Amino acid sequence: MKQSDKTKLGWAIAILAILLILNQAGYLGTKIPLTTQPTPPPPTQLGVVSGILTSSVTAYDSLDTSQTRTVGTDIKVYWYAYRNGWVLLGTGNAADLSILKDDNNLIYMVVQGVSGYYVDYQKIMSMNSRIQSVEYKDITGDSVKEFVFRVSIADAPYASGTGKYLMPGMTVYALTVDASYSVPSGGQPADISSIGTTKVTKYLQWYAAISAAKKGVAVAKVVLIANTSDISKLSLSTLNIPGIGNLPGSSFEQDVQTTQTKWTYKISNEFYGADYLTYPANSLNKQDFTAAIQFTLASGNKINLTLYVYYLDGSESMQSINDAVLCSA
Repeated sequence: MKQSDKTKLGWAIAILAILLILNQAGYLGTKIPLTTQPTPPPPTQLGVVSGILTSSVTAYDSLDTSQTRTVGTDIKVYWYAYRNGWVLLGTGNAADLSILKDDNNLIYMVVQGVSGYYVDYQKIMSMNSRIQSVEYKDITGDSVKEFVFRVSIADAPYASGTGKYLMPGMTVYALTVDASYSVPSGGQPADISSIGTTKVTKYLQWYAAISAAKKGVAVAKVVLIANTSDISKLSLSTLNIPGIGNLPGSSFEQDVQTTQTKWTYKISNEFYGADYLTYPANSLNKQDFTAAIQFTLASGNKINLTLYVYYLDGSESMQSINDAVLCSA
């Protein structure tokens, strides 16, 4: 190579070096990277849980929150996802649940009471802000309905030490079933005589009682039966149902049969929607079922009126208590 060519090459290298220095210093505008950098992965969407989530659930007595109940014994809790069908993720407390991004931060807490306890679903709803809704249906295919709570797990904290998400604590409540619900001796109105033959309203002051404090009963329907089909002799003006109110007779389904007249108020034949009557500690144990009856009797008329209160036991079977009053002209 000629000396002049070497000189030209040296100058070219020097100029290129100067340009690179000026470029990296920012004097020539946008920097040209010296090497190609890999494209960083997109950040994970904030708040979306995808991975292992450890369940957290505690149970308490519905009427005494200082008294814990045992998850799995007194009240059962299961965790499900819905993925084109119900998928069981785990059971009870401290269970590792496999959560997918496609679950969209929603899982389902399925709660069942055992025979001695009702699921206090209304209190569970009110005391857990992450619960979005509740349904009562059979999702396990065993022909037994369960309370199915839809739960948001958005923004569940992540424990880097364990590599798992931590479920915000859920609380469930169990109400002790009263197996000895009754109309006590003081709740049986005395027979009424000398009603007369002019139109008059008489009050039959029935009441029922729960056997012990901190127990409850799920009332399903209330029925009043008169042993006459002659509705010109009497009509139901009002009947009080605790937890619902003093209802007019028009709220009841009237059924005039051959030998009797029946008034029925239906509440619910299942746990969901039943009228839960409770006996909290230090409260009056007197559930008023007073009926106002308008009579127009003839001389010598005697009518027997029987009140039936139907309720659901711990296995959702229908039970009843009743009491009768004889009303004479």
